[in-house]
Amino acid sequence: MPFVEKQFSPKVVLVAMLVGTFVASVSQSMLTSALPAVMREFGVDATLGQLLTTSYMYTLGIVAAFSAFLITRCNVRRLFLGALALFAAGCVLAYYATTYPLLLAARLMQACGTGVLMPLIQVVALEIYPKDQYGQALGLVGLVFGFAPVVGPTLSGIITDALGWRTIFLLLGLVAVASLLASSLVVRDVGRHERVALDVPSVLLYTFGLIVFMVGVTGLEQFGFLDARAFGPTLAGLALVAAFAVRQVRLRKPYLKLALFGNRVFRTGVLLLVVAQMAMMASALQVPLYLQEIHGFTATQSGLTLLPGALCMPLLNPVTGRLFDRFGGKLVGIVGFSLLIAGTASFVFFSDSTPVALVAALYLVRMVGVAFILMPMTAYCMTDLGGDDLPQGTAIVNSLRQICGSLGSSVMVAVVAHASAGAAVVAGAGVSMHGFSVSFGLQAVLLGVSLVGTIAFVHGKRHGKAAKGAAAA
Repeated sequence: MPFVEKQFSPKVVLVAMLVGTFVASVSQSMLTSALPAVMREFGVDATLGQLLTTSYMYTLGIVAAFSAFLITRCNVRRLFLGALALFAAGCVLAYYATTYPLLLAARLMQACGTGVLMPLIQVVALEIYPKDQYGQALGLVGLVFGFAPVVGPTLSGIITDALGWRTIFLLLGLVAVASLLASSLVVRDVGRHERVALDVPSVLLYTFGLIVFMVGVTGLEQFGFLDARAFGPTLAGLALVAAFAVRQVRLRKPYLKLALFGNRVFRTGVLLLVVAQMAMMASALQVPLYLQEIHGFTATQSGLTLLPGALCMPLLNPVTGRLFDRFGGKLVGIVGFSLLIAGTASFVFFSDSTPVALVAALYLVRMVGVAFILMPMTAYCMTDLGGDDLPQGTAIVNSLRQICGSLGSSVMVAVVAHASAGAAVVAGAGVSMHGFSVSFGLQAVLLGVSLVGTIAFVHGKRHGKAAKGAAAA
C-alpha cells in the first residue's frame, strides 16, 4: 500500500511524521514530575493528580483501537494533520485551564490526537520496511516513542521549577504548531482506501466498557478494594468489554480483529508487552513521587535523577531492534525481563536514606530492561501478520499497551496508598516507604512470571527465510 506520492521519498515522510509524533508522545509523561505542583494548585489528592497521566494513557488506548478503521478508510495526510491539530488545541486549553476538570478535559483532547498518531506511524514504518527488517523499522520508531515518555519527567521537572507547570503546555503547543506547518508541506495522501462501515455498537461497547472499568479502578484507590463503589463499576465495565469481544468474533468486518489472538506468536508478544508497559508506567509515576515525597526532592532534582535512564532507553531502541532481527525474540526477551526484575526487586529495599546515585543506577537498569522488551516484542507480534492484518495488529497492540499500562499503574498507586494507610510514617501525599516497597514487590513477582513465560513460549529467530521470501515477492 503506497503511502506517499512519487515526488516524496517514503523515508522522508516517515521522518517528518516521526517529528510530529514525538511532540505528541512526549506529553504522555510530561506531568509526572509536575504533579505535586498541580495537586497543590487545584487542591486535589494523589489519586486525582495521577489521573491526569493515567487517564491520558487510557484514552490513548481507546482511540488507538479506533485507528485500524481510520487508517483503512481515511486519507493519511488529513488524518495525521487533524490528529496533530487536535493535540495542539488540547495544549492551548491546558495552558489556560482554571479548574481541575478543565485541565483533565484538555489532557483527554491531547490523548485523542496522540492515540491516532502512534499507530499510524507504526503502520507506515511496517509498510516501508520488509519483514526481516521489522526490528530495525520499529527500533527507529521506538527511538521516538522511547525518548518521548521517559524524558518527560526530566523536562517537566526543570520547566516546572523554573517557569511553572503551565509553561509545559505552552512549549508543547508551540512545537506542535510548528510541526503541523512543516508536515503539511511533506505528508501526502495514501494510495488506496476501503470504505468500510463503522460498527457503532462495537464502538459504544468498547468505549463505555473501558470508561466504566476505569471509574471502578479509580474507585479502588479512593474507597478500597472491597467497596461496592469500586468493584461495582469494575464488574460492569468487564461485562461490557466481554460483550464487545463476543460481538467482534461474530462480525464479518470486526472493529478489532480479536481472531488474531488465535496466533500464538501474536498472543504471547502482546501479553509480554502489556507487562513491560505496566512496569514502565508504574515507575514513571512512582519513582518521582518517591523522590519528592520521601527524599524531599524538588521536581528538577527528581527529573535529573531519572535522566540517565530516560536517555538510555530510547538510545537503545535501535540497538535492541537489530538484536531482535539477528537473534529473535527469546534471547532479547530473557535479557529484558532479567534486567527489569533486578532493578524492580531492588526498589523493594529502598528507604528514605538510600543514596540518590543508587536510585538513578537501578532506575537505569529498569529502563534498559524495558528497551529490550517494548519494540522487539512489538516486532515479534507482527512477524506472522501481513496485509490488512497489520493495521489491526498495530491497533490491538497500541490499545492494550496503553490501557493496561494505565490500569496497571493506577492499581499500583492504589497499592501504595492502601499499604501506606497503616504505616507509621506517611508523607504529605498520603504515601509511605512501606507502600512503595509493597508495590515494587508485586511488580517484581509479575515480571518473574513473565520471564518464565518468555523462556517457555517465545521462540528464537525462525522467520528469516520466510521474511526474505516475502520481501523478494
